[in-house]
Amino acid sequence: MNLHHVYHSGANRWYYLSVLKHIKEHPSYGITVTTSSLANFIREGVPDGTDVLSYQTFPDEHNRKKFNPAAIRESDGHFHSFKGQKILVDAHDCGDKDAYSRMASSHILPKVKSHPTKFFLKGNNVILMSAPSVKREVFPDLPNRPINVSCKFGKRGDWFYGHPIRAIVTRYLEESFSEETNFEWVPSKIDYFEEMQRTRIVVGAPGWGRHNGSYCQALKAGALLFAHRSLNEIQLFPHARLVDGHDYVSYDLFDFKAKLYRILHDEKEFDRIRNNGREKFKQGLNYEKSADQLTKFLKGEKT
Repeated sequence: MNLHHVYHSGANRWYYLSVLKHIKEHPSYGITVTTSSLANFIREGVPDGTDVLSYQTFPDEHNRKKFNPAAIRESDGHFHSFKGQKILVDAHDCGDKDAYSRMASSHILPKVKSHPTKFFLKGNNVILMSAPSVKREVFPDLPNRPINVSCKFGKRGDWFYGHPIRAIVTRYLEESFSEETNFEWVPSKIDYFEEMQRTRIVVGAPGWGRHNGSYCQALKAGALLFAHRSLNEIQLFPHARLVDGHDYVSYDLFDFKAKLYRILHDEKEFDRIRNNGREKFKQGLNYEKSADQLTKFLKGEKT
């Protein structure tokens, strides 16, 4: 079986690419994997001998800097004209938004979706869940964590993401937890990852979707993730569901201060939840399981 994948830009595409890489490196799957960029796909079309075509375009058609309507129309034409098995790869940050709503058949076609909501799963033919772009290896679990609380929202407008949650959370922290909280922006990824390993609690809030990059980094670093309750609405990882109060602690804008105070002063509960979250991260990202799941679908086997 020959699978050809077309890739474009997008923040949540790396997990699926890693799954395809795993399949490519293991001949026992019986699938030959080839890839091409969107630009090459537009020029050259579908390679001869392709049995399965998986297709990923930049997921936000409203972003005119990255979404080129003319180019996408041409590449969509190649995709629709293909007569074999077709798969859409949806890398949208928001778990209930359809990156292919421009296609009438989007909800019917088999789809790979990043951190979908239950609502999205009910209305779409999701055959494989993807994940945020994060390496699956965990960081060393350092015992010394001198930073009590970390909050790295950066300098954005209060309504930059279409909601004021980050601005309100920042104000709460400044009002009641200023001495415990490190707000300083860390421009280097390496320095940021090292800081996560020295942090007890990471405060996260939604961005364009119901999570942001700090959620994964907190879990893999062994910090306790303190996240807005909207995280409860999505499945962040393909092979493990995060459980509120077991793997992380959720908040809303009414109980934020009380919950943060409690977890700051309950060392036993803090250790229990952060360790559970770290283990759930390790379970949730699994290229082998995802490769098996995709292969079974393509071969018509029960998953």
